[in-house]
Amino acid sequence: MSFTKPAFARHAQWPFVSLALMSFALIQNVGAVAAEQAPAPSAIRNVSPPGVATPSVSGPLQRVAPVGKLAEPKDPEAGLPKGAFDLKGAVVLDGGTLKSGRLVVRIAHVTALGAKDTCTSRLGGDWPCGARARSSLQGLVRAFTLACERVAAVGEREISATCSKGGQDVGLWLVKQGWAVPADGAPEAYQAAIEAARTAKAGQWQAEWVAELAPLVLTTPIEPVIEEASPQPAGTQAEPLVVMPGAAAGTGDWVNPFDVKDPEALGAPGSVVPN
Repeated sequence: MSFTKPAFARHAQWPFVSLALMSFALIQNVGAVAAEQAPAPSAIRNVSPPGVATPSVSGPLQRVAPVGKLAEPKDPEAGLPKGAFDLKGAVVLDGGTLKSGRLVVRIAHVTALGAKDTCTSRLGGDWPCGARARSSLQGLVRAFTLACERVAAVGEREISATCSKGGQDVGLWLVKQGWAVPADGAPEAYQAAIEAARTAKAGQWQAEWVAELAPLVLTTPIEPVIEEASPQPAGTQAEPLVVMPGAAAGTGDWVNPFDVKDPEALGAPGSVVPN
């Protein structure tokens, strides 16, 4: 005998099932939000130095939004010189970039070689002209203070500027030495300097003519020409490929320059066998 629940009893269970599913989803969402806000106290790593007391954490952490000056956007011009400035203790990063403290200065009006750039040598190979350019600039700057004038801001704590050492324009010096090329809008003296550097084959221009050579390409393939030997008449002896000096012409006889006779002709008159 089977028993079937009344229809009203079966439909009465659906509200309880829906309530259970909603409660489960709510618990999952609350856990996900808590995980995004901050890590649990048990996941916090204590990095305090010895002797420093740490507060006890008993509840979940909360991330606090920055307030005051911390909430203000960073000024890209903060810490950058506005006009003329002195560059002290500069470190050379490449053939046209200097760094002093947190300030990076790129020499204006030139496009310099990178630290890893290579150039073609006189023999056709490559040589590290970028590293050589950096060493040359380091030899010029050394520990001297450079007088610089800001040209433009390039990025955060990075500007382009013209610098000089003892009245010597660093950018113009790089072009004269063959370690840089003038950028767009560079002064006319830079254009004259690069022509002189190329003429003198200075720096990276020492083997410019090798780099400009076109690769050797054969437009017409060369095929070997093979000539067939003419047949020899019966009873005649072929001419030797090599005829020693002193041999009679047309006889094909060999002349031994060491006067070594054939061992089979030992009994013949005049035969000499060396010891």
